[in-house]
Amino acid sequence: MSTTLIISAIAPNRPGMANDIAHLIQEFGTTILESHMTVMSNEFTVIMEVTGPWNALAKLEHQLPMKAHKLGMLTMLKRSDKLAEEPQWTAYRVIISDVKDRGIINQVTSFFAENHVNIEEVNCRTFLAPQSEALNGELKMTVTLDKTQPFDELRSKFEQFCKVSNLKAEITPLKNC
Repeated sequence: MSTTLIISAIAPNRPGMANDIAHLIQEFGTTILESHMTVMSNEFTVIMEVTGPWNALAKLEHQLPMKAHKLGMLTMLKRSDKLAEEPQWTAYRVIISDVKDRGIINQVTSFFAENHVNIEEVNCRTFLAPQSEALNGELKMTVTLDKTQPFDELRSKFEQFCKVSNLKAEITPLKNC
């Protein structure tokens, strides 16, 4: 296993924030393996996994908080171990559209937890419906099943859950995983 650094940061949004954080990471001789950047309200947020030589990671870990603070960023860093081999998992995309119930994320995450399904990623967007101006939303998730877990059984349970919860949803295998 090799070591990686997980970085989380938040700052007031302005043009160039994504470039600033990418530049900081590159400045230390490290590489971004995975990154999720978004704007929430008026805040720029990022969570990323970076890798590099041990000395570059140590330097980044030590100096990034001070450099980020100068840009108005609050940061949190944590060392982690990169998996040495690919796990025996199969990934699926879950899309729930036309969400009107504010408690649906809790219900859906509970469903997957009860069925021993790992949630890899959750993305939720809300918007005002054009005619009524009521809040509406969409939930996208990536979930993984151990290759010994039967997908057809999970799909059947998920379809029943969605029917009872009055949800418009689909669960499909992800390609190239």
